[in-house]
Amino acid sequence: MELRQIRSFLSIAQTLHFGRTADLIHLSQPALSLQIRALEEEVGVRLLERDRRKTTLTAAGAAFRDDATAALLRIEQAVRSARMAADGKLGLLRIGFISTAGNEIVPDIVRGFRESNPQVEFSLRNILTIDQIQMLDTGSLDIGFLRLPIGEHPELEVVGIHREPFAVVVPRSHKLAKRRKVRLRELSGQDFVMYERAYAPGFYDLLFGMLRDAGVVPNISQTAGQMPTLISLVDAGMGISILPASAVRHSVASVVACEIADAIPMSEIGLAVNRGNHTATVENFRSYALGRPGRTGRRVSPKRKLSGGSVVNNSSFIDHS
Repeated sequence: MELRQIRSFLSIAQTLHFGRTADLIHLSQPALSLQIRALEEEVGVRLLERDRRKTTLTAAGAAFRDDATAALLRIEQAVRSARMAADGKLGLLRIGFISTAGNEIVPDIVRGFRESNPQVEFSLRNILTIDQIQMLDTGSLDIGFLRLPIGEHPELEVVGIHREPFAVVVPRSHKLAKRRKVRLRELSGQDFVMYERAYAPGFYDLLFGMLRDAGVVPNISQTAGQMPTLISLVDAGMGISILPASAVRHSVASVVACEIADAIPMSEIGLAVNRGNHTATVENFRSYALGRPGRTGRRVSPKRKLSGGSVVNNSSFIDHS
């Protein structure tokens, strides 16, 4: 039984006219008659009654028409789904992200991607960098938005998705809070709250190296695995911290972020995938994320006063819009 035979039959069932159907499907009447005869032989019953004056459906033909119409619709949907899956427009994406990427970067990318790929489903989870690396390696995560650097992981393909300056985060009552810029050497002797090394070794080592190069040996009073927690610890007077400048943007804590005057590396977030994961949906999402305008985060806008009471002494914060 061929799909073209079913389509021809359904057309006749609608027009009840062989000649009109032959014109609609651009087929000669004899060829159309042969298709219907072959279909009836396959089914084993007569589906159409035809004489010189009219064509009618048999009872068997009416029953076949209803089920064949539903089956054809399912087949056509299956074809569309297969084509969409091959184009990366259908499927499930399991995405992990660090907390700062979850504020603006990931929502903006997902929102834009869904506009042209509404059939793609998402599983979004806030996951620490070190756990993302492991999950990407084992295949339980498709895409990761993680804090760079991450060291040598040849199984992963990592591309920078966002760059921004670091800032010194202090309580509003701190002596540096009124300063627009500070040098790292001015932080000598201060208590620090820092990101736990076990959760992002490369990031921790980057910060520690920046302080070491400035001649500062930080007195670490507390560590944490989430930047919002670090900001809360700063607010509580547990110490100061060095964080990506945008980390305070959505905070309600009473803290101040001061620009760093030293020539230091930028804070970076990377998009990571397993080199062995080349599914069409992953490739489609990755291409969109890396190709969207302004993905490197170099367009800036002044951000002097933030909602929730946080103040930023930095005129060159990243604008993710």
